Parts: sequence; C-alpha cells; structure tokens
Amino acid sequence: MTRLRPALALPLLLVVAACGSRDKAAANNTVAPAGFVPPPMQKVKPLPGQEQRPPLGDYVGKYPTDAVSGIAFFDRTEVAQALVDAVGDEALRHRIVARDSVTVPIFRLPDGRIAAHGCTAHDCGDQNWTFIIQPDGNRGEACWHDADKARDASFWYAGSTAMRRPGDCPQG
Repeated sequence: MTRLRPALALPLLLVVAACGSRDKAAANNTVAPAGFVPPPMQKVKPLPGQEQRPPLGDYVGKYPTDAVSGIAFFDRTEVAQALVDAVGDEALRHRIVARDSVTVPIFRLPDGRIAAHGCTAHDCGDQNWTFIIQPDGNRGEACWHDADKARDASFWYAGSTAMRRPGDCPQG
C-alpha cells in the first residue's frame, strides 16, 4: 500500500477544502469589480404611436396622480426625463413621485411654467417639494424644503446640482 507523503497531503487538503467556496463567494458578491463604469443613461424615446399627445397644460387643476388620456403626470415620458435630468438624488426623485405624498392640484406659475407640489404627510410645513417644468416638457427644476437641514431656505435642483435659496418651495 502506498502512503501519501505529508508534503503532498497538505496541498491536496487545501484544494479539497476550497472546492465550492468560489461559488459561495460569487453568490455573496455585491461589490462591483474595480474599474466598472455603468453605461450612460439614455433619454427615453417613445415608440411611434406612443407619444403623449395631450399638452402638459391639460394637467393644470388635476392632481399629479390623476390620469389625462390614461397617463398620470409623472408617468409622462418628458416629465419623467425632466425630473431625472434635474434631480440627481434618487431618494428625492422617489419622494417627489411617491403616490402616498400629500399633493395639491397642479398649477401654472405666473411665467407659464407648470408646477406640481407635494409634502410629507403630517409634516407639510417642514418637508415639502415642488417640481416645475416648461409647458413643452423641457427644463425641469425641483425645489426641496427640509426645515431640519435648511431652516428657512430650500434646495433647488436643476441639472442634478443643488443650490440653496431663501424661502419655501412654491405652493400654488
């Protein structure tokens, strides 16, 4: 009978012990590989025949969740894209479009832009937002007021950057 030499036994044991550990490590890997660059975001382009035809002005007087021709305000391609372009903070974008927020009817500003305003339930004075867009669906801008962080000012987002301005967000 041949005996295994101790010098050969150790590497063999290490190989046997390592079997399957790579699969476990791969299954638990939530870290992106070094140097990974996500693909660039591309603007949404509706398929022919799916363009949203009613003008954004048709939403004035309706709540953001009300459908006009079957589509809610923030579900419109150009509104969703303008929000993404204006607000780089994903958590804030989710807050703005949340269906459980307290909202008021969409209104038109004196300069003709269209605005949707909402707030955190039971805390409207301290946490509220307004999303403003041109009637043609371009140049979105968002205001976020958080009294704990800004006291008597608000954060304004346009082009994914935040700028602090005095006062609260427009409320209609």
